Amino acid sequence: MKTENRPVPLPNGGPPGAPQQGRARQASRDLDGKLLLPSGAVSFSWHHAGPNGQTVKARRQPVPVNDSGEVTHVEWECPECPDSGQWFSAKSKIERPLCGICGVRLHKTSDRRISIPWGRLYRDHTGSVNSAAATSLVGMAGVAADVADLSLAGEVAQFAAIPAIVAGSWWMTRAWLRRQAETDEELTRDTIARRARGAGYLAAAAGLWIELTDVIGFADHAAVALTALFGLGVVGSRPYRRWLADRRAQALRPPVPLDDEDDLYDDTPQPSEEDLLREYVLARWEKVSAKGRVLHGTSLENIQASVGGWSAIIVAHDDSDLDPEKFDMPEPVRKIARAYSVGTSMVSIIADPLDANRAMILVQRTSPLSTGSRWNGDGIDLTTGTAETMTLEDGNRGRHPFWRPGWGALMELIAGCTGSGKSEYVNLLLALERKSGRVVSWVGDPQMGQSLGDVRDGVDWFAPTNEEILVMLRTAVTVMLARNLLITRMRVTETRPDGTVVQRRVKYVEVSPDFPLLSITIDEAHLPMNDPDVGKEIVKLLALLAKSGRKANVKVRLLVQSPLLSELKDSVLRAQLASGVVTVFRTADRLTGPAAWPGGKMPGDPSALPAEWEDGTTAAGVGYNSATARMRMRSDYAGDLWDVMTRGDTVSLETAVLGAAGPLYADRWKRLEAFDNMDPAEILGAGIPSNLLDSAPGDTTPPAGGREAVLRFFADRWLDGDRDPVQFGDLAAAVRSVIKTRACTNAVNKLAGEQILDTDGRGGYWLTESGAEQIGVLDEVMA
Repeated sequence: MKTENRPVPLPNGGPPGAPQQGRARQASRDLDGKLLLPSGAVSFSWHHAGPNGQTVKARRQPVPVNDSGEVTHVEWECPECPDSGQWFSAKSKIERPLCGICGVRLHKTSDRRISIPWGRLYRDHTGSVNSAAATSLVGMAGVAADVADLSLAGEVAQFAAIPAIVAGSWWMTRAWLRRQAETDEELTRDTIARRARGAGYLAAAAGLWIELTDVIGFADHAAVALTALFGLGVVGSRPYRRWLADRRAQALRPPVPLDDEDDLYDDTPQPSEEDLLREYVLARWEKVSAKGRVLHGTSLENIQASVGGWSAIIVAHDDSDLDPEKFDMPEPVRKIARAYSVGTSMVSIIADPLDANRAMILVQRTSPLSTGSRWNGDGIDLTTGTAETMTLEDGNRGRHPFWRPGWGALMELIAGCTGSGKSEYVNLLLALERKSGRVVSWVGDPQMGQSLGDVRDGVDWFAPTNEEILVMLRTAVTVMLARNLLITRMRVTETRPDGTVVQRRVKYVEVSPDFPLLSITIDEAHLPMNDPDVGKEIVKLLALLAKSGRKANVKVRLLVQSPLLSELKDSVLRAQLASGVVTVFRTADRLTGPAAWPGGKMPGDPSALPAEWEDGTTAAGVGYNSATARMRMRSDYAGDLWDVMTRGDTVSLETAVLGAAGPLYADRWKRLEAFDNMDPAEILGAGIPSNLLDSAPGDTTPPAGGREAVLRFFADRWLDGDRDPVQFGDLAAAVRSVIKTRACTNAVNKLAGEQILDTDGRGGYWLTESGAEQIGVLDEVMA
């Protein structure tokens, strides 16, 4: 697929430092300075297609090209901001864009001139240059003496002056250092004597070198001699300078204790583990928070050790270029993982629900989710209606709510692809319901309960077919209405402030043995809801129970692979379920999670959750739960449930509603026994039920509907932050493996008519904000 990224309009001018409008450009290099391939390009190449069809070779670096060999992007950089390289479209009409950080005009990387850093070279080799210069000066003095051609008396006087020069150098050096010692305590008597002797030695060597130059006669070849002396000074000074550096390093090195007893008297304060951790974390955070980096303008607070790593609070300041809503986007997570040398799965960023400028970060080499936990056998806390069912990423335990005291039943939606762990989690929830003694559990499974195991025999009603599920839901609605009538007839005695005793009506009855919670669980719910014969009525009954069952202590729990409308069929039903408790395990695509999550903004991408860990063990049960902190969790492993599901009495409906439930409820086990005794050939009839094929194990392909395929395409682009129009030809090519071009045309026209998509009239289409809100991805990426 070839997608054209149109450049965002930039301001034509403005004062320096004025920020540019539009979304951020693509960085051209990573933290190590390596070129990053921009979106729209297929590779880097040293050769590209020129304007007249000829092949052109790049001058300084390879350039990004498309399938046709044409240059797609040009790298620009800011002369003021370090590491500020950005990709701009090669088709952009802007002559010189502005830097989004300091407002300075950018220039192309290819126009940058190569300059020699003379100043830095001199600073790095100051010692060698000074040694060579001193040697050359001595040689120049010798050449001058040779040129002077003094008489014998002059030569003798010149030679006799050497001792005086040596003595003068020694005396003057000692006198100058003694004066400096008045303010410098490091200049001891031994140090002054040693340096004075060194000055005398150098003076003697210089004098003898001058005389040797005069005797040999270097005047005839002065240029050659001085050049040779310069090189000799560089090479000859290296052993001396190395020895001098070793002496200085040894003087600065702390003394080594003579024995272990000396350590007892070392009162030097040692940094604590907390201080060392803080120093390590902050030093590496500078790599991602420096100016021009993805997390520029952020800092860390409350750094502390966590399970398997460390945790902190990210704070975005006013000068941050990062939208706080993008803390947990792939790019920041990738940069943080590189800075701390960990995998991206080991980095978790959890946004603060009360402050958009703060987020919690967890970096863990060993996650508490990697091993998981077994259910400890504890049941539901009857005072709160919750139970411990999971381990959170920070090592704390998470609780799953079944009902809310004083409020009623909580609806539930559990989503996840095959093998993600949702069936095992449901087994745990059903075991908790049975053990509580307060819950009547009804279960419908069109796959005939194979994944439930012993749980099937421990529930009050099990429906193995779509037809039996319909009967069960009809009975549930009847029970709900009967409870509503009974509640309206109830009275409670109350004494008013004036002492009058009155009988007041009741609005809600708490969950108790006399008024248990009726929990209806439908596994693979999309199968009965899409049944051609009974599906429509099943959807209506589920929507009615989800909307009106709360006050009658009736809850609905649906298990689906994808909570999109193509499977749930009813927006009211999906909204009611999402307002309760949502659990999302690993999904097959990025759209499933936001469509199910309350508000659309998930703590992370469920399609990126691992199927297994690095050591090959399964990661089933890893997901997100809306009733806990905004971080990953792993559900407990239920284990062997035989004792829980077979011992003790199964909670059934209260006596007051048995008449309303009628014979359909009374004969439920007879029908199940008859079903179990039927010949498989009689159950299957002419062949395999077609709806079972839709959820074959391992099948994670999206629905073949044109509308669904187009929405998934635009949802993925929206989640990636790409809002540019897409030409219909590119769209049709992208979804061609799923739907035909005609189906794509019909879907686009209908979506445009519903204002989910918009068009420029020239074949370009894009997802509108209202459309993003309808499919549940509006808050996933902020503009």
